[in-house]
Amino acid sequence: MTGVAGLGLAAFVSLRPQQPWILWLTAALVAFGVDGLVRAHPKWRSEGWFTSVVYVVLPALATLGIGYFIDEVANGYWRLAAVVVGTLGVGVVAYGQYHTVDVGSRLYGTMRLLLAMATYFTAFALYAVMFNRDIDLPLAGLAVAAVSMALSVEMLRESHLTGPSSLLVGLAIGVSLGELRLALYFLPLDGLFAGALLIIAFYLATGLVHHLLDRDLGWATAAEYIGVATVGTAAVLFTRVIL
Repeated sequence: MTGVAGLGLAAFVSLRPQQPWILWLTAALVAFGVDGLVRAHPKWRSEGWFTSVVYVVLPALATLGIGYFIDEVANGYWRLAAVVVGTLGVGVVAYGQYHTVDVGSRLYGTMRLLLAMATYFTAFALYAVMFNRDIDLPLAGLAVAAVSMALSVEMLRESHLTGPSSLLVGLAIGVSLGELRLALYFLPLDGLFAGALLIIAFYLATGLVHHLLDRDLGWATAAEYIGVATVGTAAVLFTRVIL
């Protein structure tokens, strides 16, 4: 599956004229591959269609994010070098999804951390690309909302709220991020800075909601998240001003 991801990414960034269907087909194949992988786990227990879907969203979106981000920022031979790194990232995500099927696995904590990092990178890559590309503002807002909703479900799947109800929580986060994308239209930002602000908002929203669902959100935890988001936002805006 990792080999298929690598071939698809390499073809997408190399072929001219560009063939977007190759990247989308690669993402679909990765999703099907991860679905089969997690279902093959000895501890797999299916509780409906939603149980499987939450494992395949991140690998599929990561594949799309890697492909479009490489196409946006890399040139020449760096594109193929970035494909190698991105392919390894897809493999790590698939490996992590397999080992998080069993909550009692000794690798569960490490894999959840890696998957969280992959989720944030995927969100940043897609946010930056969607901001840079010439997409109509309403459609851009809807796209950011959809990506945010899907990735927030991945971030929150280990909370106490599972099943279709978690989709409503993800929808609330997605709507908030979509509205922020619309608001950023009025600021003089390029894709990377806008992506950074959106990922800070995504971090704040998912972090607070995760602790709220687990019923351990206190003033100290809320202040920590808000403080990190404030410092991060100030750093992004300051960097934008001096550049």
